[in-house]
Amino acid sequence: MVDLSNLKIGAPGPFLPPWENALKNARTIDALGYDSMAFPDHFAGFIPESIWTPDITDLAYLQQSPHTYYELATIMGACAAVTEKVKLISSVTEPIRRHPVLLAQTFLTLDHISGGRTILGLGAGEIENIDPYGLNYSGQVGKLREALQIIRHIWKSHEPFSFDGKFWKLRDAVLSLRPAIEDRPPPIWIAALGPKMLELAAEFGDGWIPTLLPPEDFGEKLRIIKNHRKKLEKTNTFTAALWNWCILDTDENECIRMMNTPLARAFALLLPASEWKRFGFDHPFGDAFHSLTDYIPMRYDRATTLAAINQVPQEVLNSFYMTGGSESIIKQLEEYVRTGLDHIILWNATGMYDLSKTKSSFGVMKEVLAYIRG
Repeated sequence: MVDLSNLKIGAPGPFLPPWENALKNARTIDALGYDSMAFPDHFAGFIPESIWTPDITDLAYLQQSPHTYYELATIMGACAAVTEKVKLISSVTEPIRRHPVLLAQTFLTLDHISGGRTILGLGAGEIENIDPYGLNYSGQVGKLREALQIIRHIWKSHEPFSFDGKFWKLRDAVLSLRPAIEDRPPPIWIAALGPKMLELAAEFGDGWIPTLLPPEDFGEKLRIIKNHRKKLEKTNTFTAALWNWCILDTDENECIRMMNTPLARAFALLLPASEWKRFGFDHPFGDAFHSLTDYIPMRYDRATTLAAINQVPQEVLNSFYMTGGSESIIKQLEEYVRTGLDHIILWNATGMYDLSKTKSSFGVMKEVLAYIRG
């Protein structure tokens, strides 16, 4: 048995209309004792609108489009103002749509609104939110490195400064807003998977927040980060976090049924081609496909998407989702904690695949939370 008492549990923050429900849900998450709320930063969602139809998902009756998101900083600020304890994480934003100085100012502002409960989750960006909007996605890792340098500098000094980078050139720039708590700026958690990004997480991060990693891969990449941090003589507190998708039900057959609904299979297409290869399958979008750098759902027609959905094998679904009742989820969390996990965001996606299971699935989440709280 693994001690889970120090594991922090988070939930997705509310990011959809209606507004009244968003604030109510934020208060509920806080009252239930979750440690964090994590907010996505999207223009576009992960599902092609070509399949957002009632025959594919009942959600099409409730929501006009799969590309519906509140703006990140606005909803984080609103939720911060109506909560007391829960931490608020951007999961994640990037410095392509948001200038590094604006990011520094935005998250210092959120730091004040929340009373020091905000975490800046930052990554290199997803092409679906960049390319369709006329922005340049190339050099995204280099842009992130420079952005991190700028943000760190701003948070240390209120004096005017200049920066002569490849992507960002600042001259006599200044931002004098200071953290809500003196000398304690918001932590930065970096979304990293590849070698260069793992190095950035080690060099600049107070934490690491990837997604869709099985325990063994999570542990391996965390070891890489720790080795880099040792070489860099980093001694700051570092949080190993993770965002995972869940389908929750005490009946495993029900979990399998929901995993095999068209919408659940469509989300599993996000698993990169390299992961499909590990199970002996070819990704329908190509051998080099990686959703972060290649997937623009708006450019996939209905026929192409449905054909791809039909090719998703059970092994890929099993890898994409954490499934089961509270006992099963607890065992899976124990596996992650063995590899070094400190904080997990559990996205209970059950209701997306069967609306009638929404209430019971959150009952499972309450049991998991109660067990960890001891």
